[in-house]
Amino acid sequence: MDYINYLKTYQEIPYKVFENAFKHHKIFHAYLLVGEKGTPLLNIAKFLAASIIDPESSPFANQDSLITKRIFDENYVDLRVFDTKTRQIKIDEIRELETAFSKTGTEKFSKKVYIINLIENLSLDATNALLKFLEEPLEDTYAFLTTENDKRILPTILSRVQTVHFTLLPQADLINQAKMLGVDDKKAEILSFYFNDADLIKENENNQNLLKVINLGENLLEFADMYQFLLNFLLNNVFKSIKDKTEYRQFYDLLILFFKEGIKIKYKEQTVLEKYDKILNKLVNLNDIEDKVILLMNSRNEINSNLNLQLLTYSTLEKIFGN
Repeated sequence: MDYINYLKTYQEIPYKVFENAFKHHKIFHAYLLVGEKGTPLLNIAKFLAASIIDPESSPFANQDSLITKRIFDENYVDLRVFDTKTRQIKIDEIRELETAFSKTGTEKFSKKVYIINLIENLSLDATNALLKFLEEPLEDTYAFLTTENDKRILPTILSRVQTVHFTLLPQADLINQAKMLGVDDKKAEILSFYFNDADLIKENENNQNLLKVINLGENLLEFADMYQFLLNFLLNNVFKSIKDKTEYRQFYDLLILFFKEGIKIKYKEQTVLEKYDKILNKLVNLNDIEDKVILLMNSRNEINSNLNLQLLTYSTLEKIFGN
């Protein structure tokens, strides 16, 4: 992905914000990057981190430089990346980060950067530890926090960061770009909800973990009009295949997007899921489909705190399809 071209072409305001900050050496100690699901927030954060660390940046980093490559590979000592999308971040990790970054940098250049991807998934204890770190920023230490929902971020965190909003690329253009890269039509459509960049769609067209979740969700919704078969599939297939919170979030995300696209069909609006019309037409026939989207979204938000995800999911789908 050409990040400079991406920012300049599709993210004009963020581009100007960071261009001015880097040019005039007026970099805020902590940024919150906000974008809807699919926006490549983590990779953008890494690119911006490279632009801060690499003294050869003018004002943005050279994507082919050794420092940039090391940062993207996460093997740069004075960079820490915490990705809540893949695992739960412990409070001790945030405390250890503050201790480590209070010392002189290990690398040749003095600047240190930490990235927390999808901060809304942090536990309350970890969030409070981060808040203390943000309240007293260390010299030459910078943070990039990302979120897909800034309404779930504590006001005390928001008051200590500079918020930068990113917009999604037009989905129809995105799908066409992915198809031009050789991605199958059906995969291009569904993956456009997960990755708002054609190159990332291409990179993930054979992502087996994600495709597993997508196939499970698609096959489950094939039984949208057969309640008992749907519950049997949930028990015998979904629960036996989905193992962790990351995959449960992906599963809920898939159901939510199908329901939202079903609402578009209901109101005779254009959907991008042209290859999934059979499923969408079944969802349209459900009563109160709008309320059921809200139920799915609320259950998805409970994933962080709910220890019995199977019970949560069974109960949710029973309410949605059982009446």
